[in-house]
Formats: sequence, structure tokens, C-alpha cells
Amino acid sequence: MNIDWGLVSSLFFNVSFIIIIFVQSNKIRVLREEINKSLPNENNDELIAIASEKLKSLGDIKTVKYLREEKGMSMVDAKQLVDTLK
Repeated sequence: MNIDWGLVSSLFFNVSFIIIIFVQSNKIRVLREEINKSLPNENNDELIAIASEKLKSLGDIKTVKYLREEKGMSMVDAKQLVDTLK
């Protein structure tokens, strides 16, 4: 029986990377849940009003930056909110 050690080692590394990716994605999920718990629950109407006011005075990019830094929103969520308010 002839074993191709290159194939075996490749399989080993692939399985190892899949396990690492799975563990890291679970850690990311837990961290996101902790962040969401630690953020103050702000009323959506208040958030929309603040974002609308910032959009008028600062512009698109700075409003997205404000929402990310001050309100803890993700880039995608902040951009979608700004695009909706335009």
C-alpha cells in the first residue's frame, strides 16, 4: 500500500484550517453579542433623527463615521441608514 504523504498532509492542514475558522467565527459571534448588550438601547426614531441632522450638517461620509464611532454601528448598517435617509 503506497501512501501519498503530500495528500495526507494537505488533508490534515485543510481540516485544521476548517476547525480554526469555525472556532474564530464562534468567537466573533460571541463578541458581537457582548457588544450589542453593552451598547445603550437607543430608540430608532431618535437614532434616525440624529442621523438625519448629522447628514444635513456634515454630509454622507462624516455621518457614517459618526454613526460608527459614536453609536457603535457597523459600516454596512451605518451606510444603509445614511442611504435610506438621502
